[in-house]
Amino acid sequence: MRIVHAAVAGCLVLATGACGTGAVTYAAVRAPGKAADASRPRAVLGRMDDLPEGFFSHARAPWRPPFRPRARACRLLFDAAAGRPPREGLGGTAAATYQGAHAGELAGVGVAVYDGGEAAGHLAALRDALSHCATADGGTPYDRLTAARAPLPGIGGADAAGRALSGKVGGYPYRMHVVVARSGHTLIALVHAGLTPPDPARTAELARLLVREVGTLDA
Repeated sequence: MRIVHAAVAGCLVLATGACGTGAVTYAAVRAPGKAADASRPRAVLGRMDDLPEGFFSHARAPWRPPFRPRARACRLLFDAAAGRPPREGLGGTAAATYQGAHAGELAGVGVAVYDGGEAAGHLAALRDALSHCATADGGTPYDRLTAARAPLPGIGGADAAGRALSGKVGGYPYRMHVVVARSGHTLIALVHAGLTPPDPARTAELARLLVREVGTLDA
């Protein structure tokens, strides 16, 4: 049974990009300016040395959603964590995945730097998507995640929100925490997921670390 579980975990890790060998992906989508300084988002994700215990600090390829949700609200959230954030006012993006210690555990992070005050508006849109993503499904009973009614504990306030989803991916039990946050001109989307239910305290710790680190992008 342990061998089967390990094999399933390996398949799901591969499906969600945690075993990717590529480096952090960065894309500059307009000429560099004060709010969109070329490679700084990539540098932030490449130096995450204070990750919660059990996470490997080596940044892997961006998170790949295990399926494409049918609901637009869920797609917006999955896309943001995968490095495809809202594009209006976007100066640059970076995305990476960090592998955890538990079965299939990963943290997928998408960071987007915006010009002017666009980040605040996009955070509002992602918070709204979070409240409307009741069920993320790929059109089959094998890929279906349902959101908890209560907000994710330890995450909240004007500039952050989170929600837990649970169900199945590839027909196997799967759990996921989705967090959206903002620090100045920078938008953050985080997915903490795995076969083993993610610890909300570790998710909150990840979110606090990301907010602290990307805060340097406005310096």
